[in-house]
Amino acid sequence: MKAKRLLIPGPVPLEGRIAEELAKPAVPHYGKQWVEAYRETEGLLKKLFRMKDSRVYPLAGPGHVGLEAVVTTLLRPEDKALVIDNGFFGRRLREMLDAHGIEAFSIHSRWGSPPDMRRVEEVLSSRYIRALFAVHSETSTGMINPLRELGSLAHEYGSLFVVDAVSSLGGLDLPCDDWRVDACVGASQKCLGAAPGIAPAAVRSSILEGVDPSEVKAWYFNLLTWDRYSDEWGNWHPQPTTISTNVFAAFKVALEAVFEEGLDRRVERHKTVGRAYREAMRSMEFRTVAQEEDCSDTVTCVRPPTGFDAVELQKRLGEDFGILVAGGIGELKGEVLRIGHMGPTANLQDLLSVVEALGSILKESKDVDVKSALEVATSMSKGFFD
Repeated sequence: MKAKRLLIPGPVPLEGRIAEELAKPAVPHYGKQWVEAYRETEGLLKKLFRMKDSRVYPLAGPGHVGLEAVVTTLLRPEDKALVIDNGFFGRRLREMLDAHGIEAFSIHSRWGSPPDMRRVEEVLSSRYIRALFAVHSETSTGMINPLRELGSLAHEYGSLFVVDAVSSLGGLDLPCDDWRVDACVGASQKCLGAAPGIAPAAVRSSILEGVDPSEVKAWYFNLLTWDRYSDEWGNWHPQPTTISTNVFAAFKVALEAVFEEGLDRRVERHKTVGRAYREAMRSMEFRTVAQEEDCSDTVTCVRPPTGFDAVELQKRLGEDFGILVAGGIGELKGEVLRIGHMGPTANLQDLLSVVEALGSILKESKDVDVKSALEVATSMSKGFFD
């Protein structure tokens, strides 16, 4: 059976040398060679997060492990938090805070719409908010939140700024220092192009130094545990538990690939492909959930043309063309297609394949100029992929 092309918003297909690391024999998760690889990975993460005064953690688990570790380490039940809720994963941040007994407030806006910044400021100025939480790239809607503005407001009122960068780290511009991000969490299996299993996190050192260890009621989800093992066992076993050595090795190779390409060029590649997807889709009367200025360049979320069903289009892409894209979740379930173009899938070949396949399906019952849509996609990518 012909392999299908995986174009969901993560995980992504694994490129050659990254996949090869997963197939190698397992090695010990301690010892001289392991420590060298672990420390090199920490160095790459510091470059990636662009947060100078920071401690970085290649936590074992999905992105939510990193987010929950940040919450567990930095916040207490008596604290107050503010969440930007304009998509599925913003809402999940609120659920996580609720589960920890933290008094959380939400700034609600229509899914795909940016937050009302005046309302954000009203909440921050009216009470002490320990931390403001926001998703950078909201894959449920294909939009980005205004991190620069949110970070500025958070610090103006003495709040920490915590960012879920699961679907943006390594694909979108994310200068944590410039945007005043205090804690940031990504995931290995999206823009970084590695296998699922590592949740890279960065937290400002000065913030961690102010945490009372006796108040953190956790062990694995306590970042101070990771710091302690790094300090006390750092010459042979710098992490508190076993990490899959193959997954970790593949993650390290993926990080090396990011900097071989160049972080700025990688961001530009995602920007080029994202814009080309949106313009080509609009030329066939698909409609993005977010306004153009708010759209993410790592996932395209679109409503189909009038008379077409998103679920059926998703099914046809998989069955007839071997292209796997995602459907809607939460409030948008059954209403949209979500196409991932992150890491290795942010390329011209996949872009043209999706446009041609969707155009072919639409053309069965609608007058669609597929050639024109392909020309739009190609012209929008001209100069980068030449």
